[in-house]
Amino acid sequence: MKKLAIILMLGALMILGFPQGDTTPEYTVIRITDNEFRDYEPQINDNNDVVWQGFDGNDYEIYMYDWLLDWIWQITDNSYDDLYPQINNNGDIAWRQDDGTYMSIMFYEEVEDTIWEIRTSARDTSWNTLVPFMNNNGDIVWHENTGYAYNIFFYDNSSGNIFALTTDTIVDNYNPKINDSGEIVWFRYYSDFFITSRDYHSIFFYDTNIGSGAYIWTLETEIGALETNIERHEPRISNSGNVVWAFYDEGLSDTEIYYYDLQADEVLQLTDNSGYDVIPDINSDGDVAYREEAEEEMRDDIIFYDHSSGDTVNISDSEHQPYQGPTMCRISDNGYVTFQALELEMVSWNNEVYVWDGFEIINISNSADNEYYPRINSKGNVVWAVDTDGEDDEIYLAYLPEEDDGDGNGDGDEDGGFPDCFIATACYGSPLAEEVQVLRNFRDQYLMKNPAGRAFVRLYNKYGPKAADYIQDKETFKKIIRLHLKPIIWLIEVVS
Repeated sequence: MKKLAIILMLGALMILGFPQGDTTPEYTVIRITDNEFRDYEPQINDNNDVVWQGFDGNDYEIYMYDWLLDWIWQITDNSYDDLYPQINNNGDIAWRQDDGTYMSIMFYEEVEDTIWEIRTSARDTSWNTLVPFMNNNGDIVWHENTGYAYNIFFYDNSSGNIFALTTDTIVDNYNPKINDSGEIVWFRYYSDFFITSRDYHSIFFYDTNIGSGAYIWTLETEIGALETNIERHEPRISNSGNVVWAFYDEGLSDTEIYYYDLQADEVLQLTDNSGYDVIPDINSDGDVAYREEAEEEMRDDIIFYDHSSGDTVNISDSEHQPYQGPTMCRISDNGYVTFQALELEMVSWNNEVYVWDGFEIINISNSADNEYYPRINSKGNVVWAVDTDGEDDEIYLAYLPEEDDGDGNGDGDEDGGFPDCFIATACYGSPLAEEVQVLRNFRDQYLMKNPAGRAFVRLYNKYGPKAADYIQDKETFKKIIRLHLKPIIWLIEVVS
């Protein structure tokens, strides 16, 4: 039976395929979800896998769209709220589970297809307590209330150990972020009522490789002189170790953007104006995007800071273009910036999702629905949520075509390639052929139901399209493959 299963699995690989990317340099938009419930908080990795929290009619569960398999998985199925998912490039997922009494950080390992609990703590009313932030190594950081203060915790995926990076009793630590090198930043706040009558606001940098850290920026003020809303003070760190954050400027009564250059070991104040500069994001090159809330009505803008030149560019330029309230900006490693904004010319006053590619702004949503919460991966592909009718939210994905790798196989080009190609389709001449349907059903009903089968499917999806493109005009190869597929198809029909 093992030999039979292997034969069937390998045979099924012959027909599994994935559509090749459009050759035009334009975004292709697909709708991932189509249900009657709300789907929120989408995140995307560099493989175009998407994770989100979706309401199933009773509570929120975690769902994942596997790009390579073109398949949606329900990761959780319980009676608790599973919220704020993160996904890395390995397909690992972390999220917060809330059962009403305790909050837990949960971890799904894609390779093992298993879920386990990393951390459990008494429930806290703060929305961002025990909300995980994960890097591509599967390391996770978060803050939680330890009874007297908020402290930072680090989960080392390689060892499976949890480390308390802070054990403060009077200093609060919030909103940690970690990069792929294991460097962590967070915001620290301490108010000394009795001795100095001062507030102390700091950004702390910690390197897990050496097991120590240091303050990279500290501001001392009179108690109550600054806004202490921790949601505004969320530092972000790049894979090169540079850090960006927003902080309140007491003198001007506004918020400015600050930048820590790790190589130069210095802090720069990127902005110095009379508006609120908020929600900065940073990429691996050290480039930054942030929102500038100007004093004038309807004058919010998205600003791009080029780290190599020190220049800034007003992306949205709302003084001359029809945008109001652009927000939620995120920057990719290739320098693309995505944001949501209202178009003043639109009658519905709904948000649209845009991408700036370094030269122009592209409206990738362009619908009458309310589009929001865009997130972008390193390739410039974007995922977001859409409020379709005020009671239902769906997840959409916009992706750019993959570049031809120059191997001469065509990679799905219109002249020489085999668009939307499957090996069996190439052999039998049509995706509707009865033999193709049998093999696809075997994939969906058997291979996709277990980790080993899905691993085979992913392997084929990576290499199968080029093989199909190669044999499309070689009738002898097609005939040989059909001959070998015939007994496999017969066996599938028998065991099914």
